[in-house]
Amino acid sequence: MHTLLDVRGSIPSFVLITPGRVSDVRVLDHLALEAGSFYVMDRGYIHFARLYRFVLAAAFFVVRARVNMQYRRR
Repeated sequence: MHTLLDVRGSIPSFVLITPGRVSDVRVLDHLALEAGSFYVMDRGYIHFARLYRFVLAAAFFVVRARVNMQYRRR
């Protein structure tokens, strides 16, 4: 179960229930992003091409880094 919580209320604004075989990162394709919002996710959601949608939508994301993650800062 993937849940998006809005800190202004106690009711989730997005819930998606998937089988265990579905990768966490695929949930990012279903989110309707809001400009100026912050999205905090676990390391299972690291997929830079999908996270670039957040940049295009003027939203922000925080993701825990993987131990073996290779990246370059631009």
